[in-house]
Amino acid sequence: MVRSVVGLVVVAGFAASVAGQDNAADVVKKAVAAHGGADALKKYPAGTSKLVGKVFAPAGELGFTGDLAFATPGKVRLVMAIAVGDQKVEVVQVVNGDKAKQTENGKPTDLSQPVRDELKESALIHELSLLVPLLDATKYTLAAEKDAALEGKDCAVVLVTAKGLKDTRLYFDKGTGLLAGMRRKGLGPDQKPVDELTTFGDYKAVEGVKVPMQSKVTHDGKPFLAVTVAEYKPAERLDDKLFAVE
Repeated sequence: MVRSVVGLVVVAGFAASVAGQDNAADVVKKAVAAHGGADALKKYPAGTSKLVGKVFAPAGELGFTGDLAFATPGKVRLVMAIAVGDQKVEVVQVVNGDKAKQTENGKPTDLSQPVRDELKESALIHELSLLVPLLDATKYTLAAEKDAALEGKDCAVVLVTAKGLKDTRLYFDKGTGLLAGMRRKGLGPDQKPVDELTTFGDYKAVEGVKVPMQSKVTHDGKPFLAVTVAEYKPAERLDDKLFAVE
């Protein structure tokens, strides 16, 4: 009898897991449609952005401008010019597969392994933000979680797991289907783990794809980053030289 009950619990748990997986996939499919549809999203696996924003540092707000380029899978290049008093510091980060580098004013930065891992994970986050790749069950595992409110929006929550990716929760606006937020364990400037929440807004259609032009990042509930996309250009491919890592 005990064995039968245990068996029922296991079967019930498995059934619930499968049901949750199907539900999560349905949420993502709705989001794919809301963001422009699978054909449009698949057409542009790469893109470039011009950014402006602020970093909220302990010493105060620091303004920056930036250029971002990405190409899936696994390639990201970010150039940021940060205003520190009367000076500007240029930081360049490049990820290409398992390789990552950073320079500050042209000088190589010695990166710790946690920072390297965080940079490489950023490339995977760019990939999953295209949404269609999430439906590849050989790479991503999806699980539906309890609905939650995010900045006044009623959201469906999907937990995403994958190799090389910390557990990531995606929040989809139940009204529009658009991606409203992303929560994960990030890495703060002091290289300590933080609860990182990114929220997205001000969506605009670019070449048939809905793109968030505003995003905000908090670390442990405190403002860390505010970004405005001044210009976004989707691309079918980008020059590999952009992502060269010597």
